[in-house]
Parts: sequence; C-alpha cells; structure tokens
Amino acid sequence: MPKYNFNLRNASADGPTPINLVIRWGNRRLVYPTGEKVPPCYWCDKPGQRNFQRAKETKSFPEHPEFNDRLNDLLLKASTAFRNFKTDEGRDPEPDELRLAMDKATGKVEQQETDLLRFIAKYNKDREGAVNKKDGRALHPTYHGRNRLTLELLTGYAAKSRRGGRIPFAKVDKAFVDGFANYLTTTKKLATNTVGKYMRALREFIGAAVDAGHEVSPAVVKRGGIGIPEDTNITKIALSPHELAAMLALDLSDNPRLDRTRDLFIVGAWTGLRFGDLVRIQPEHIEGDYIHIHTGKTGEEVTIPLHSHVRYVLAKYGGKMPPAKSNQGQNKDIKTVAAMVPQLQKRIMVGRTVGGKRKEEAKAKWELVATHTARRSFATNYYLDGMPIRTIRAITGHRTDAVFLRYVVLDGKEHATLLGKSKLNKMPVPLKKVV
Repeated sequence: MPKYNFNLRNASADGPTPINLVIRWGNRRLVYPTGEKVPPCYWCDKPGQRNFQRAKETKSFPEHPEFNDRLNDLLLKASTAFRNFKTDEGRDPEPDELRLAMDKATGKVEQQETDLLRFIAKYNKDREGAVNKKDGRALHPTYHGRNRLTLELLTGYAAKSRRGGRIPFAKVDKAFVDGFANYLTTTKKLATNTVGKYMRALREFIGAAVDAGHEVSPAVVKRGGIGIPEDTNITKIALSPHELAAMLALDLSDNPRLDRTRDLFIVGAWTGLRFGDLVRIQPEHIEGDYIHIHTGKTGEEVTIPLHSHVRYVLAKYGGKMPPAKSNQGQNKDIKTVAAMVPQLQKRIMVGRTVGGKRKEEAKAKWELVATHTARRSFATNYYLDGMPIRTIRAITGHRTDAVFLRYVVLDGKEHATLLGKSKLNKMPVPLKKVV
C-alpha cells in the first residue's frame, strides 16, 4: 500500500513555502505539488499531534480549516487515482503514470507530460520566444536548431530501440543515456563533437524536466551523469597572413559571386567576427579606424581596428560589406575559392573520430577551409604575432583562455618560432666560470 505524506519544500523558510504531496510505494516515489503554501510556523510536523502534516489550528492562521480541507481532498483524489489505476491495469503505476492520473483527477488544464519526447516538444515551443537571461537578447537561431535536431534524433532512437515511439520518464536512466550516445555514434555515425552537441542538449532537456517536477534516475541527474564526448585530437586549420594575401590576390572579376565570397572571408579573417555578425555590419558600425558592433552571441560590444585588407574590401564596395548569402552557401563557395590558391594545394594528414573510430586521410589544405576558418585564422595569426591573449579575446568574445586556445592552430615549427622569440634565448654568456 502506498504511503502519503505532506511535506514542506523548505521547512526553514522565512515566509510561505510550497507543500508537496510525497507518495511512496515499493521502490517508487512521486513528489506532487499541491499548489498550496504556508509559513513553516503554522505547520504541524510533530507525529502524534492533532493536525500532523496539516496547518495548525491557530487564530494567527484563521483559514486553516479550509486550507486543510483542500489538502484532504487532494489526498482522497490521490488514493483514488492510485486504486483505480491498479484496478484497471492490474499493476502499480509508474510515478509519471500516477502523476498523469492525478492531473486528470484534479482537473488541471495543462497536464504534465509523462513522456520525455512530448515534454521536449513543448519545451522547445516555449523557448521560441525566450531571451538570454544575461543580456535580454533573443536566443540564437543555432540554439533552436540544435534543440529541434536533438528531438528528431531522440524520436528516431525511440523507434529504433523498440520503445514504441515513447520515452517515459521512468525509463530515463543511465542505460537510456548511454544507449542514445551509442545510437548517435554507431547508427548515425556522427562525429564525436557532433555527438557531444546533442548530448549537451539532452542534458538541458532532462534538467528542465527535473525542475518541472518529473522524476528521472538519480544516476542521470547527478554531476557527470550525462557525459559530453569531445574529440580533442581533431585536425583544424588556420590560414597564415601569406595564404590570406594569396587568396585576396586572386582575380575573380569574372565570377562576382565567388568574388564576394572571398572578400567576406577576408574581412572575417581580419576581424575575428562570427559569420552572423559579419553580415550585419553596416556603414554606421564603422567609425574612423574602427568597427564597433554588438556581437549576436554574447551581446557584448567589440571594437576592432580596420586591417588594411578590410579597408581595401570596404572601399571596393563603397564603404559597405560585400553582399552575403547564407552560411551554408558561403561554406560551399569558399572551398571553391580556396581551391584556386596555389599555397593551399599542400596535402596534410587529417584526423577525426567518426562513428567511434579514429580516421586519418590525406587532404589538400583547401578542402578544410570553411567560413569558421576565418575566425580561427584571426585568433592564430594575432597570437603568433605576440598579441596578449586578453587583447585578442576582447575581440573574439571567448570567455576563458582555455576556450580561446582551442581556436589557435600551431604546428611544430610555429611553436619553435614562438620559443625563438623568447628573451631567454638572448641571455648573455657569463664572463666568469659558473661553479
């Protein structure tokens, strides 16, 4: 038989605190919000006393009779819902099944979903108009895109794993999480960092579900319960100032589309801006020798000095930025442009983890060029030039040195060059014998 208890959410609160109905049966537990609040000083929590786990009979809380009647009515509905479910199904309910039965019994207009997929669908819809808590700006479109794709992948996983297209919260455990990661890796054959992106979204969804009162396995909720895989040995490239100059020197006058693509890339390589910010630059953002713009991702204003190549591009378009297409279209065309640069024909070994297996193959450097290569080139070139990390971060917007350094691409020769600039290499030879 189930045990029913009314518990205060915070028994040491200074003011009114919510009351939860906690139901335990077998090894299961459901915490159901009553919708009632009471100051702890008016709550009786001593066993054996009159009105135990109810409001005290006191003149300071004159509404205690009606208050306790509402709690008793909820208790009756809970016990009836449990009994009816067991009679109809021939078994004890799972926590989310009992929650749904109680939602129906109490006549809630918006019933809480017992299925993770339905919860995520509603969560994504509710987040469409949400804003960043830090700066009040609308959430970036890539965030919503990631969430939608994660829901699609979870739906496919549910169908593939014979879950009947459903994922009850009662089944959201370590085996489920590990199974989804394995599905992304072996069935969908996604790259490790892509798997990490979708697992990060799953962690957000489950955290929101727990905050909403849904019960999932403690092994999933605890810190590290949902691992985020990362391929730290993936091959990344940056273009040197010499390679960028060679790209700018290409005569693309017979192909205006590629001409604009190249010019936009060059601006990105000498401003460090993300593609979404590049295409927003207007003449009003340019004042004297600087670009002033609030970045879309962080909302922070950055000030960027105009590189000579950026001045050249702006002058070419009458003080404006080159007309831009979509990020996807830019990615495709910039590879076509990069393939024309003689300096980018050099073949290098490229490694990444896909489908859980490490793969390496030789590719021409131009094949690795994408829109994001511009931003990585900016970070790398100014780092090699000796600019302080803090100064470069002020433009790239990276929160920490560790995150910034992921954008810096150095080979063995470049590391040696940096060491060669050290003043330690120019220590004077001692005149006297060193003992």
